[in-house]
Amino acid sequence: MPAHNSLPGDAARPRRHRSESRAAAFLSPLTWLLPLLVLLLLGGTGSALYIGGLGSPSGHLQHVPIAVVNRDQGSDAGGTEQNFGQNITDTLTENFGKTDEIDLRPLNWDDAQHQLRSGQVYAAVVFNEDFSADAAGLVTSSLTASEASRPQVTLYTNPLASPLGSQLAGEAVEPALREASSSLGGQLESSAQAAQTEAQRSLDRQLAQVPLPAAVESSLAPQIDGTAETVLRDPIQVTETPFESPAQGEALGMGAFFYSVLLMVVGISGSVTLHFLIDSRLGVSPVELGTRFVLGPRLQPARWVTFLLKWGLMLAIAVPTAGLIMWIANLVGMPIPHGGWFFFSTWLSLATISAVTLGLVTLFGSAGLILSMIYVVFMGLPAATGVVPLEMLPGFFSFIARGEPLYQMTIANKAILYFDAEAGAGLQAGLIGMGIIILVFVVIALAAGLLYDRLFGVRSALPERRKAAART
Repeated sequence: MPAHNSLPGDAARPRRHRSESRAAAFLSPLTWLLPLLVLLLLGGTGSALYIGGLGSPSGHLQHVPIAVVNRDQGSDAGGTEQNFGQNITDTLTENFGKTDEIDLRPLNWDDAQHQLRSGQVYAAVVFNEDFSADAAGLVTSSLTASEASRPQVTLYTNPLASPLGSQLAGEAVEPALREASSSLGGQLESSAQAAQTEAQRSLDRQLAQVPLPAAVESSLAPQIDGTAETVLRDPIQVTETPFESPAQGEALGMGAFFYSVLLMVVGISGSVTLHFLIDSRLGVSPVELGTRFVLGPRLQPARWVTFLLKWGLMLAIAVPTAGLIMWIANLVGMPIPHGGWFFFSTWLSLATISAVTLGLVTLFGSAGLILSMIYVVFMGLPAATGVVPLEMLPGFFSFIARGEPLYQMTIANKAILYFDAEAGAGLQAGLIGMGIIILVFVVIALAAGLLYDRLFGVRSALPERRKAAART
């Protein structure tokens, strides 16, 4: 490629005039004001969206999905059928139904496991099969020397769906379980006191027939000791455990998000690099290589043709790039099931990011690079659900998430890596979402390119540049 040289008239200009012109250019507000405004725009927008969006997840709970499962078989206590697990389940459902923070889903155990495995719920509250029997056993054991177990509730978290989301879901439901334990404790204390009264009456009837010394009678009196009383007051034992722990190499359940961020960075960087190289090759604008400004022959292609050329090259280059990224990711320890689906999702992610970036450049010129940073990065990172789930973000991000490439990339990659490539776990929605984003930006870029060429001519700046060179 020929080097871009100085214009002929430059040599005839006095050195002093050139120095004054440079000084005026350096001091001109046009030189420093625009970069200042751009940096302030990026800094302010990034802080507002990223820090503002992710800073307080516990304060933005909105319909957080949690399953509740009653496996309690009930108990026949004193001739009365009791199912404490069902009673507490009904109470939890009613209380959480009064707010929009928690979407409590009463499910059977099979459905709950399916929703945990597909990432549809962040936690599950499960009342064990012997819950009522163990609760009734506490009343009996409080007056005897027999052993008893506390009624058990298992709180399953789902770190593969979202490490932070499962943690906050557990924290959201724990106060309700403590309140349920206190309420059940009140019932058991009343039952224990009634049983103690009845036992004392029975003892009194027996002692009326066989009188004993007062000291002996006192020792035979039924008593609820301090330990039993403490257990009765707070009977439920909650055990928290992950339903399925992330495997080695899955970054504690955030590996799919980190991988999607990598694809975003590669897609943007590759698209920007390709944009400048192709523009230089087509003679649109020079590119600086070391000490040289390289500019190819001025072909003056139509804008829509240039877009298709750049994006088409990106689609082709993304094939080996996707394979290389996958191979290195697996080489360093990331498990990759369903390799075919994962390769397609990786390639489609790169294609989506390039369509967005090059589309914005076609529509807005160089300003499109800044807009792509705001749209894809600053708006996309908080809305991607990689760190904080949508149900724990301000409503703005729930509104924009479906239109964000990184969100669609993350849910598709997460479904493949963690949820057996199940369509309902996000794979279908993610792939379709990326396809729609590609279609929208390709159509916009082609329409804008055709319109600009019709209204302003094909690269109309080039004739103006040649006229300016001739005048000098």
